Amino acid sequence: MAFKPVKQNRIAVAIVDQLKAAILSGRFKPGERMPTERELTEQFQVSRVVVREAIRELEIKGFVKILQGSSGGAYVTDLSFDQLNNAFLDLFHSNKLSVAELIQTRILVECEIARLASAQAQPESAPPLQEALNAEGSGGLPHSGLIATRLMVHHLLAEMSGNRVLQAIATSLFRLTGEVILEVKPVQEVIHRQEEHAEIVRAVLGRDPKAAAAAMKRHLERMGQKLVKLEGVYRKRKGLAL
Repeated sequence: MAFKPVKQNRIAVAIVDQLKAAILSGRFKPGERMPTERELTEQFQVSRVVVREAIRELEIKGFVKILQGSSGGAYVTDLSFDQLNNAFLDLFHSNKLSVAELIQTRILVECEIARLASAQAQPESAPPLQEALNAEGSGGLPHSGLIATRLMVHHLLAEMSGNRVLQAIATSLFRLTGEVILEVKPVQEVIHRQEEHAEIVRAVLGRDPKAAAAAMKRHLERMGQKLVKLEGVYRKRKGLAL
């Protein structure tokens, strides 16, 4: 595979652009090893330092993972929405995102998810949703397990919506919600009633978009009121700015 030589100005940027284009076009597949620094140096006709800078930039952007050892090198990653997940958490930790804003956004996103899920609902949609509801009543789970089961209905509905962007945004918001609850909510304290999820599920499986969105909004508003009160405790425990 031949790459075009680049001029001295913006060298690393130009190399990143060409390598990224090669990855996005499928010329390099997920898990495939990129050409070595020496090979890239020869093809781009630049120094190894510049090539190394470009590879590190690709790693930061999530396009490659650098491994060490005899079989080391830069390997193409399978692109995902993980960086979005980390971005929301970083914004919250830097006090650029509040729990109130998190809940407001979840209401906007998940009411639409509930509507879309209602439109997509099929008979085969019922068993996994019912199983998730049943799991919420399970006892003996660790705190993290309890939180995971409480979020499962939301994950399933996001997947049912058929919109991958909404699903990615929602998943990032779920992660942040779970992080706050895991850190500060007492195990014995219920953040919301199981019936709230059951109401949403009934409306979705009944293919009633309006009722599903309304039930989701009521649920998130109730839960959000409790969660907002936990933010100060979370930030104090984590040593974050209030």
